[in-house]
Amino acid sequence: MRTKALIFSFISAIIVQSVTADKGKHYAKENVCEELRVIGSKNFRIIVTALYSQKFPNGTFEEVNCVADEMAKLAEQCCQDDASLDCYDKGATEITDKSCRKDSPFPKHPGIEQCCTAQGDGRKLCLAMLRYSADELPSLLEPTPEEICTQYTKDRSSYALRYVYEFSRRHRSIPAGFVLNVTQNHMRMAENCCKPTASIPCFFKERYQERSSAIFLKFLSNMCNNEVNLKSHKTGLTAYFGSLLRVPFEEALPISKQFQSGLAKCCLQPQPQCVIEEFISVQKVLCKDRANVSEELQRCCSKGPLDAITCMDSVKRHPIISSDLQVPSTQLCEEAQPDNTDRYLFQIGVKHVSVSVPVLTTIQDQMRSTVAACCSGTNDTTACLKQSKLEKAASLVSVIDNFCLQYFKLELPAFKTKIQHEFQGDEPKSQAWIDLTTSCCFQHSPAQLCQKLTEAVMKYEDTAAA
Repeated sequence: MRTKALIFSFISAIIVQSVTADKGKHYAKENVCEELRVIGSKNFRIIVTALYSQKFPNGTFEEVNCVADEMAKLAEQCCQDDASLDCYDKGATEITDKSCRKDSPFPKHPGIEQCCTAQGDGRKLCLAMLRYSADELPSLLEPTPEEICTQYTKDRSSYALRYVYEFSRRHRSIPAGFVLNVTQNHMRMAENCCKPTASIPCFFKERYQERSSAIFLKFLSNMCNNEVNLKSHKTGLTAYFGSLLRVPFEEALPISKQFQSGLAKCCLQPQPQCVIEEFISVQKVLCKDRANVSEELQRCCSKGPLDAITCMDSVKRHPIISSDLQVPSTQLCEEAQPDNTDRYLFQIGVKHVSVSVPVLTTIQDQMRSTVAACCSGTNDTTACLKQSKLEKAASLVSVIDNFCLQYFKLELPAFKTKIQHEFQGDEPKSQAWIDLTTSCCFQHSPAQLCQKLTEAVMKYEDTAAA
């Protein structure tokens, strides 16, 4: 794994665009460029395209391809035996200057104008730190075998890069190394199945063989997307693991801390090995001997580390309601119990397992802010907590939980009719609830979209209360 780690470190440096001149001059050619030759220019180009597709998901293929091509050429140029020590730094400066031209062929990323007012290394650093933060793009529909073969046989090289572009911009929070693996598998499938002699079930067999990898990437993409976009992800994960393992707050918290810190460390790194090692470590914790572990979890733990985690994610969680959990809201400001707020949010989360993590954490964010405001105020904290939106937010979680249960039981037309009847006479409010439940009741709901839809419902509820 040393080979891949070094080359991915080099690619990381490319996307960061050489923050200082000294950094650009001191890449050890005998190490980095050896690894470039090992991975090969073709795979190197795929990784660079993946990184820039993730960084500029709003850019066109032509724009992303242009900047990726420039960076890949720069890397290969500076790994020549006769390249000067400042080759990369000079080239990176030229590319950043090109980014700031009005006729730049590179993606038109929000914030570029502000970065371009800076000079020198400040400009490079600013451009490197830009990251698109708009809503998630729609899922990439799997093309039909006929579409794959038509496009693949027309231009194999362009087809591979376009596949990388579309896949990466829709999975922009996962390590780009996984994109390389997926692309290699997809291209192998196209090569095997687009032959004149290939049998009709070829694509089905190929996709079936990759089903485990596809499930893992879907899970990883969701978890990394949550980690990048949710402020209280750890709080949501604590409730998630508490209800999954049926363990108290004291046991769920360290597990969520370990898992969340692993995601924070690894999701935006190009190399996949970091994620794999973290998940193996978490799997050992999840599968250690537990007195009351369910048979379903035991079956999951008999699988390999990565399959075990995705298997657990599919296990049905059950609400936990216990008097031992109760933390009265009036005790949230007690300095002797600094984790009371976390316990309070935990007890709400484990009671309502049909609420997805993005929705739950969005409401928990507001609740935590409310507690902080009351506890730091000069007025009567007990009265503040009782009069605040705290209890209303907690009841909102319960309402969402109930609606999501119904959403999965009813046909969509019947469910929409039920919601409209519930909020009869208030069409905007009914639509806000329909949008939230139909988009965000799923366990792997999109983080940014669900934050917005949850906040919209919360505003309607606040207006109604007022």
